Amino acid sequence: MPLSTRTPVAVIVAILIAAPNTGCGGLPVTRVTVQSFEARSVRTDPGAAFNVVSAALVERGFDIKTANRDAGLLTTEYQKFASEGSNPPFDYLLQIRTTVNRGADGRVAVKMTPVVREQNRLNAAAFTEHELSYYTGEPQRIRMIKSMRADGWRSRGQTLFVNVASDVAAKLGTTLEDLQKNLTETSASALTAKE
Repeated sequence: MPLSTRTPVAVIVAILIAAPNTGCGGLPVTRVTVQSFEARSVRTDPGAAFNVVSAALVERGFDIKTANRDAGLLTTEYQKFASEGSNPPFDYLLQIRTTVNRGADGRVAVKMTPVVREQNRLNAAAFTEHELSYYTGEPQRIRMIKSMRADGWRSRGQTLFVNVASDVAAKLGTTLEDLQKNLTETSASALTAKE
């Protein structure tokens, strides 16, 4: 039985109508936005935890911008971790803002907050700062998102921050899995994910 010339159009229309109802266009991923990672320890005092965090940041190549042991505040300079584009070119920089204090429960809390700066290389005054975000899901879908490929800025930023958090956790006698992760997860599509 021969197909009519309208059959391909009907199939395309049916796909477009069904796509929104199949989970983000049929290629669902999850956008994860990181507010902070937090470690709690009973094994150390705030001064020792402050030293641990400072050492871990320096070992990962960060320069310390602000260090106030009494207030429990430690902030890094922005560290460039990726570059993309050519018209205009952008640099991606990561800053980690950390607080170290003793909680009401007597445990020392170390809270690490990543901040990403996207800076136009041609105009240093043109930049934005935002929370670190990345995508999770099936690997073939994640590879569709340019910024999540091995050389993509989101992938590199995620790796750098998670490595720092892992180092801090290990030095405090805990693991990355045991950290309290303050995250926002939202549904997205690999086809329309923000690069």
